[in-house]
Amino acid sequence: MKNLLLVTSCTGALAIALAPGAAYAQDTGSQDDPATLPVAADQQTASEDNVITVTGSRIRRSNATAAIPVQIFNQETIEETGSVDLAEVVAEIPGVDSDLSPETTNTSVQNSGISTINLRRLGSDRTLTLIDGRRAISNAGNGERVSLNTIPAGFVRSIEVTTGGASAIYGSDAIAGVVNILLKDDFDGFDANLRYAKPERSGEEEILADLTWGKNFDEGRGNIMLGFSYEHEDAIYADGTRPDSIRAVSWGVPSDIGNFNDESLLPGCDASGRYCFTPSLSSYIPGGRFESDDAWNVGGVWFNDQSLLPNDGRTSGDGFETYPDGFNYRPGQTLSPEYEMWSGAFRGRYELTPSISFNAGAMYSVINTRARSSSEAAIYGDTYAVLDANGNAQYDANGVIIEAELPQIASNHPFIPPEVEETRSGSVSWYRRFTELGWDEKINERKTLRTNFSLTGNAWGDWQWNVGGTYGTYNQHQRDINEIDLQHLANALQVTTVGGEVVCASAAARAEGCVPVNIFGEGSITDAMANYIRYDADLRQEREQVTGLASANGTLLELPAGPLKAAIGLEYRREYQRTWGQGGDKILQTTSTGVPDIDARFDVVEAFAELDIPVVESVSLQLAGRVADYSTVGTVYSYNIGGSYFPSPDVRFRTQYSRSQRAPTLTEFFSPPRGDYDSLNDPCDGLLPDGSGITPPPGSNTPASTIATNCLAEPGIQAYFADPANAGQDFSAGGSVFGPNAGNTNLTEETADTFTAGVIFTPRFVPGLALIVDYYQINVKDAIGSVSTQLAAELCYTAENYPNNRFCDTITRNAANGQVREVINQAENLDEYKTAGIDTTLDYDFEIGGIPGDFDLNVIYTHYLEDSYSFQAIDGLQEENTLGIIGNPQDEFRAKIGWGHKGLRLAWTTLFKSGGVDDKDVAPGDPAYFSIGSQAYHNIYVGYTLRSRPTIRFYAGVNNLFDDLGPFLPSGLDSGNSRNIVSSLNDLDGREFYLGARFAF
Repeated sequence: MKNLLLVTSCTGALAIALAPGAAYAQDTGSQDDPATLPVAADQQTASEDNVITVTGSRIRRSNATAAIPVQIFNQETIEETGSVDLAEVVAEIPGVDSDLSPETTNTSVQNSGISTINLRRLGSDRTLTLIDGRRAISNAGNGERVSLNTIPAGFVRSIEVTTGGASAIYGSDAIAGVVNILLKDDFDGFDANLRYAKPERSGEEEILADLTWGKNFDEGRGNIMLGFSYEHEDAIYADGTRPDSIRAVSWGVPSDIGNFNDESLLPGCDASGRYCFTPSLSSYIPGGRFESDDAWNVGGVWFNDQSLLPNDGRTSGDGFETYPDGFNYRPGQTLSPEYEMWSGAFRGRYELTPSISFNAGAMYSVINTRARSSSEAAIYGDTYAVLDANGNAQYDANGVIIEAELPQIASNHPFIPPEVEETRSGSVSWYRRFTELGWDEKINERKTLRTNFSLTGNAWGDWQWNVGGTYGTYNQHQRDINEIDLQHLANALQVTTVGGEVVCASAAARAEGCVPVNIFGEGSITDAMANYIRYDADLRQEREQVTGLASANGTLLELPAGPLKAAIGLEYRREYQRTWGQGGDKILQTTSTGVPDIDARFDVVEAFAELDIPVVESVSLQLAGRVADYSTVGTVYSYNIGGSYFPSPDVRFRTQYSRSQRAPTLTEFFSPPRGDYDSLNDPCDGLLPDGSGITPPPGSNTPASTIATNCLAEPGIQAYFADPANAGQDFSAGGSVFGPNAGNTNLTEETADTFTAGVIFTPRFVPGLALIVDYYQINVKDAIGSVSTQLAAELCYTAENYPNNRFCDTITRNAANGQVREVINQAENLDEYKTAGIDTTLDYDFEIGGIPGDFDLNVIYTHYLEDSYSFQAIDGLQEENTLGIIGNPQDEFRAKIGWGHKGLRLAWTTLFKSGGVDDKDVAPGDPAYFSIGSQAYHNIYVGYTLRSRPTIRFYAGVNNLFDDLGPFLPSGLDSGNSRNIVSSLNDLDGREFYLGARFAF
């Protein structure tokens, strides 16, 4: 019988053909005519031998027999998306999501500005990103994450995405699937792509230049390619062109913000207790507030609760109210950072003999990003470590870090103004935002080098062998500027008068340049004061990756149904990471979030094998296995078993079961505690000396008496009650605590079981039509996570075996007042993830009578059936269903309809995601219920090729045609934050216009 041939059409759909013998795919376009280049949905261009290597396999064979689905975007598809960020391009595929992006990593300590994707919502650490089928060095210091914005779109030939476990083929991290970036090769000529883009709103002006030159030489035995790319994008700042970005509101109950009851200001907000968008201002104001809430300065004007009451009906004794006296810190913050990238690439190939070729390549990129957030210093009462002359933390006789607090202002302080003096009863307490220091900015420079080489050759029969390797380095320098040195601030707040001049009280501090700081009123801090207390933190990271591979593939023997094909190989990989500079003990005395020094490495040796077995003419079976020996977690086994069934030229069935793994990253395994701050409701809050006052945490069945007994056993809490100043008061605790994340050398690998089954329908009675439906299910066990700060505290103090449990071991309290100082979040094999769904791809090429040209329709649709995870809770392992919450829609699709005639190409693309709720435990009708509707963005593209040799092509388009910024998701929502419109569902650019030109000869 004849086999069905699935090939890429010239317009984005599937073309259909019949071929005798083994099925194969054909190239239908030419690089010289971009209008005719292929766009694929589930296929791959063939090699000269009529067989191909598809992502997800190392065996050259027909894609018609592949057991797993592959989505392919080529260069022209990328162009028609209107984006040059490959992560944004790939994220258009349903089932593929942006994980970390420049918009969502603004304030990230280690990942600011990077751009990664994740498959099946399992995270970028569980998505393996390859470049030309090879592993690429990570662009993050705390995970195995390849930032796709380090790969210029102009260098890319196509992108292949497989969604299914592939650890047996490629090793660790391929739990959710593989993204394979295929670069141009064997290019002869010159290609230039110039592009300009600008949204209607402020910011994000973008320029791009991609240049590629290639040359065949020695009668075609060799080829050399050089490439250069430059891209610059302006930052997007929160401003009036995006009004929702500066709205000072939060989702909550009006009673949560004091005496607010103004429904005319915010309709729907009243005293009824229902949730609404309530005012959300910061109580840390640039002018400062003093004596708790008794005196404050707004816009240079003083108010107090005595003679300077605001003219809003307040009476004597009524002090500062966060609403309306607070500060809106949102305007001017970065929503998307400034971004600049330049990169160079080299590729070379030479045929040493008729059967042996040498290949080499290198890619070097430099990316600079700059993002800013509102500067907010620590307030009075914040503790910091007292460091010695070498910057090291000091410890008392019991091994506890010696801490100090920022001082109150002495009663005789010369800077106290009369407006504050009127309210003073002793020393002056204070709270203040230090805007005079400038924006808190994170400035990153990332340099990535990736090199590869290989020797390939032909052996007996159709066997091919390959020996090669890669070497990569990554270096990051992050400056965190305009933070505050808390020790310097403490020195500057304690002053005296010498010779009629106000100076710092400490002679040692004066000798080191101490400048007294005036914190009273907006603009009261001079440049000299700011320079003394300013701290610019430095974070430096470097990574190194070395890989080696020896493999062979070909026909083992001929079976009655066809050739039995095999692939075998050995692989070696070494990963090294070093982090230093911003970390260490110095960070404890600043407002910057610290990263500890790390110097760690691991290596792994792996052996793999793969078989493609033709059972009968219409049935093939694929088997794959891999054994890997890690220096960290030991021996790991992965395997795949799958096959395809071809009952007729109109239909093909495929299925696969796989066992995949993810080994812990260097950070997860080796990292000391690294800086982070978390909110904590202390289980001991409200405690009285007699053991009363305790309220068990939600979900706990532990008696309050047990929690009270455990809390009273804390020496710091006993010290609190022993202090005469606290007589008759309950133990008041909670707020922000140091919650560093830490690695764990007892971790084991994650394990995932994946099942996929699909059908490809290409009816001969509807030429040009292909329908592909695939079911998938992924279960991840022993997923690496950590017990949250809140949960660790609850599990500690509700335990019968307090303090002899691992949760109490992570908690450190202040010995003098009992306040929780630190809760370490240690990585553990805690969680389970489950995801399942149905993918549907429809491709249809057609003509309409009377209308010239060819039409094409491509729809990729994903319907999620399950999206859940299990985690450690107070009452044991608890499962949370996240399907249908905001950010995890149940339905997604990408639909594109295009038309082409001669050199003209038009396309309309719609991206759709269904709506969701913020919290599935809150039912409709509940006052706290919040939901959003579905989101749809529409893009149009037009391109015209003036000539094909040399090629002159112009293109333009409009992204987000209807100027929809997406949902408004402020703080107070599980899915929100204070930037309001920076979720993965938002499009910050709004309506954006772009135009470009391509020249090739």
